[in-house]
Amino acid sequence: MDTIHEDTQQEIILDVKFIKGSEPILIDDEENRGKYDGYPPGYNKVFEYIYPPVEWMEDGMKWRRVASTEPADRNQVAALAQDLKSSLSHWHARMHGVCLVRRELYKQCFNELIRQVCVNSIDRGELLIKIRNEYNASIMAHKRLFESGLIFRIKHTTLDDNKDDMTEKDIQDIEDQHVILKKKLVNANIKYNRLKIDLKKELNNLKDANQHELNFFNRNHKALKDQLELILSMNT
Repeated sequence: MDTIHEDTQQEIILDVKFIKGSEPILIDDEENRGKYDGYPPGYNKVFEYIYPPVEWMEDGMKWRRVASTEPADRNQVAALAQDLKSSLSHWHARMHGVCLVRRELYKQCFNELIRQVCVNSIDRGELLIKIRNEYNASIMAHKRLFESGLIFRIKHTTLDDNKDDMTEKDIQDIEDQHVILKKKLVNANIKYNRLKIDLKKELNNLKDANQHELNFFNRNHKALKDQLELILSMNT
């Protein structure tokens, strides 16, 4: 049978068992080993998809409990409905919206109904198991889709917040740089004005020194010229 096991990770665990199990079976019982091979009469491996076998050791002997193969009458079905109603009330399950408690109780109740159907018709039971597995797969797919969307939204929101924070930080950094550059510009203007004044003074000093040196050379030139003219006039 092409069936899929239910997700082994239970979303919630309740101390409630609607699925009817068989009486404990002694696996090492030589008398019944040839008859039942450790399983009750009429047992089919399909039941394992409803109620996985439970095995344990007690007093050195190995025991097993599987899904019961006893058919259910109308009274047992009515009792199952009453147990479901009582459990919903006892565990304070919400009747509307998402409620893991309600889902778990209805899942166990549906598994017991599948068991009851399998006792009378394995084919119908297999079909119900496929329907159950498809429903569970749809629930898991919607859950993963919701979680993916939620994670994406959280990341997107975080990125937007970080982007806003980065923008404010960038603006503050630019304003700080503007203040620093403005101070540097003022200091540069001050240094430029001081240098301009110093250079102007130095240029004036050089002009004065050159003028004095030029006047000195002009006077010497005139004196030498006068002396030369005097010497030439005396020779004539």
